[in-house]
Formats: sequence, structure tokens, C-alpha cells
Amino acid sequence: MRVLRVYHSAVVGPWRERDRRLRSAGYDLTLVSPRRWNEGGAVVPLDAGTDDFVTAARTLGHHPYAFVYDPRPIWRALRDTPPDVLDVHEEPASLAALELLLLRRLARRGRPEVLLYGAQNIEKRFPPPFRWIERVALGTAAGVYCCNAEAAAIFRRKGFRGLVRVIGLGVDVERFAQRVGPRAAGPVRVGYVGRLEHRKGVHIAIRAIAEAGDGVELHVHGSGPDEAGLRRLAADSGAGERVHFHGYCDHRLLPDVYRSLDILVVPSQTTAAWVEQFGRVAVEAMASGVPVVVADSGALREVVGDAGVVVPEADVEAWVGAIRSLVEDEDLARRCATTGIERARAFSWQAVAAEHAELYEAVAG
Repeated sequence: MRVLRVYHSAVVGPWRERDRRLRSAGYDLTLVSPRRWNEGGAVVPLDAGTDDFVTAARTLGHHPYAFVYDPRPIWRALRDTPPDVLDVHEEPASLAALELLLLRRLARRGRPEVLLYGAQNIEKRFPPPFRWIERVALGTAAGVYCCNAEAAAIFRRKGFRGLVRVIGLGVDVERFAQRVGPRAAGPVRVGYVGRLEHRKGVHIAIRAIAEAGDGVELHVHGSGPDEAGLRRLAADSGAGERVHFHGYCDHRLLPDVYRSLDILVVPSQTTAAWVEQFGRVAVEAMASGVPVVVADSGALREVVGDAGVVVPEADVEAWVGAIRSLVEDEDLARRCATTGIERARAFSWQAVAAEHAELYEAVAG
């Protein structure tokens, strides 16, 4: 089976593991990726490495809903080796999705079955033309795969009648291995990994660390527009010496970052326009044997299950209590670590690739 997959986050090498697994399973998969894309607050250039199935394309625009690809590499892939499945890993209401559907129509060869991706777990009424684009895309697609259950339910409520599957984002559970040996002496190391913007809730983590008192410190790995304000907040809270900003973290260094932590926090804050759609960092930490504390925002409870501590989003006292409980209750911390490792296996690349293979067979068959 031939598959043409287009994915704007394929610039991140480890996230192409799903595609490598599918190729190893016999799928003739071609992947189109931007030459560069902003991931986690930094522009990441594509490094294809040994992935000779990856084709780079320039992009115009940078918003996930309002950008397009250079059409020429996609056009050549559609014309030269017509795929059986066109896997559009872009939101159905995006300009990129419309572009890919138009190219499929113009190519007129094979007319591959279309798969769309959805993570949007707030039921939005998009303004024109995005509302019309979504309607056309859902009317064309044979199937949709979503990284959370609410996104799948929204597509059903919008009238989509094709195949709908909930498939989590993949993680290399072997690469994110558990730390060997006991934790190092010194303060408890609470970590945050991700973009520094208000909806990610780093301000809540800083306030919780300030109230948790001496013996607990926060290590922030990420960059973004709120960094200066967060640094001021840390200083004003009196916890400045216990909050450490490390800047953007290259994906290749993440395993060592997680193994250096005692607890990971994911304090995402729901807004009118956004709610946490998955929380891959929580799965990476769980795979590393690190207990996680997450906000009750969007898909986080769904992803973490009973493998972590879930607290109300903006309740600083609840965050302090959750962190202290993991520090003081060794049995709880051990149970979260063990359960987290087991739960993370459900999101292994092997499991995710197998679910996508089953979906490809279903829509092409």
C-alpha cells in the first residue's frame, strides 16, 4: 500500500518514528515535511538524517490553521506514484488541508482515500472561509484520527459519517528509560517542559513552588513570549533562587532532562479558545518513571489516567498539596512511577503505528 503523509511537525526527528515503523511493516510511505517549523517555542529545521522517505517543502505562514506548503513536492508525489491513502496530518479547517485536497483533485490519478487529523477539543464555529474548508474536508475524507476522545466526538456532532479513531501521539518508551539508582541528594527537583505562554500555566507552577517552601525547586525547560514575565514573577514571589530557567530544550536532550527530575508538572490552563489537547510531555515523563502532576484540563486526565495526580487547574493550594504528597509519601511516588511506565506503553510507537496500519487498511479496503 502506498501512503502519502503530510505533517507540519515532522521536522522533529523522533516524531517520525511512527512512519519508520510503518515502512518497516511494508507500507510504501512518503512523508512531506516543512523545511522548518516552530516547535515548543523555537524554530526547528528539518534534519532528515537517514530518513530517505522524507521530502522537504517550503511553507508560507506559520499558524497551524493559516499556512500552506509549496505545492510542487506534493504534486509530484501525487502524480508520479499515486498513493492509495493521502494522510493529511493537519486540522480539517486549515488552509493546508484545503490545499492538499485541491492538489488531490487536480492530480486526477488514483484519487487516494483521504485521512484527516483532529486535535481541536473545543467545539468552535470557525469564521469563513475556515468553516467552509472544514465542511469540504469532512465531506471528502474517508476517515479522521484524533489524539483525544472529545475531538472525535466533535466531528461526530458535526455530522461526519466516516471512520473515526482515537489514536494517541507516540512516544519512544525505550528512549525515555527510567533513571537507574536512587535520586541524588539535595532539593526535590520539580520540572516543567514546554512553551512559556500563559495558557501553559507556568505561573501556577511558580506560585506553588513559592508556597511549597525550601527543599523544593522548579526547573523550567522551554522558551516563549512569557519568559520575561515569569522571571519577574519568580523573583517577586520570593522563590527566585529556587526557580531555574534553562531555555529551549533540544528533543535529543529530553531523556536526560526527565531523568534529572523527581516530579513533572503540566499546569495547562483552559481558555476560551484552547484546552490541552494531549500532553505528550506527561507520557514522556511517565515512560521515564517520573511521577506527574497535571491540571484537570482537556485531555490530560484521559492521557494520564490513574498514573498521576490530577488537580484543579488554577488552585495553587491543590498544586502545593499534590507536590508535597509526592515528596512525603514514598509509596505514592513509587506507585505513580510504576503505573506511569505501564500506561506509557499504550502510546509507544509500536502501538501507535499498529493502530494507524489498521486504519489505513480500513479506509483503503
